[in-house]
Amino acid sequence: MLVKAHQAEIYRYLKFLGADHSLAEDLVQDTFLTTFQTAPPPSLSHVGRRGAWLRGIARHLLLRYWERRARDPIRPDSAALELAESVWADTFPGGDDGSLMLDALRTCLEQTPPRGRELLDLRYARRQSRRQMADALALTEDGVKSALQRLRARLWECVQTRLRQEGV
Repeated sequence: MLVKAHQAEIYRYLKFLGADHSLAEDLVQDTFLTTFQTAPPPSLSHVGRRGAWLRGIARHLLLRYWERRARDPIRPDSAALELAESVWADTFPGGDDGSLMLDALRTCLEQTPPRGRELLDLRYARRQSRRQMADALALTEDGVKSALQRLRARLWECVQTRLRQEGV
């Protein structure tokens, strides 16, 4: 139950801190292995406390990983990670793991016109540069930049509207 309830949240949190996909997956597993080898988690009725406890373990494991890889270019200090935890807690108050926001984003993406979905696909799925996107879409690089900014703003507003409708 603990794993099912928090696995996605811990994965997203580790990605938020800068872990790549495979590292985040490994550390999620290590986080839960650590929890089962240590003291029991905070009360199951306190989802927010339990999530914060698990994020603390995951953050510690990520720091230990980065310490072992001293030459890794991504090495935030403890203060940066504390700030990240603060931003995370402010973004997902009350124990929400980000699922509501992801559901809202999925709905908003489904409503995005084909040209906007193509733009998002080129940028985020195919990881193309602005130059490559401009060539593919017959736009200038500045046109691509402006179109992405407008699209992100519309998606953000759509997500916020859906969350308000859900009472979040």
